[in-house]
Amino acid sequence: MKFCTFVPQSYKFHNFIDMQKRTFLLNILLLPTLLLMGFSAFSGQEETANLVTSAIQSGNAQEVSKYFNAMVDLTVPGYDDTYSKAQAGQILKEFFSQNPVKTLKINKQGSSPDGSQYTIGSLETNKKTYRIYFLIKTVGGQNLVQQFQIQDS
Repeated sequence: MKFCTFVPQSYKFHNFIDMQKRTFLLNILLLPTLLLMGFSAFSGQEETANLVTSAIQSGNAQEVSKYFNAMVDLTVPGYDDTYSKAQAGQILKEFFSQNPVKTLKINKQGSSPDGSQYTIGSLETNKKTYRIYFLIKTVGGQNLVQQFQIQDS
């Protein structure tokens, strides 16, 4: 037994119009929501960058490491590897104790194509001036430092 698969032309047209209306409504409702979420993630990263910058300026390794991811790519004189948050915090504490911070000048901030936020600056210590770089990514809804570098300038 064979069933007839005839669908009236007017039904197809109305179904198409309904689909267009649904798509239009989804775009009107969904697009602003997604944009708002994207902007809030970016502003959250910018806020985290400001907090990290402030902690670096005061030479507070414990405060800086609060924003480290569970594993962080860390480069400071004498160290260059991926470390746990705790290890990276200790290494940074050692660096700040040997190199008291005088000033931190931010030279450039921006976002990468993948949506992460970067900061590049010049860190003046009692001994010398270093180039500083850190990268913040949103991980599990949190804005965390993924890379942190202090290098000879």
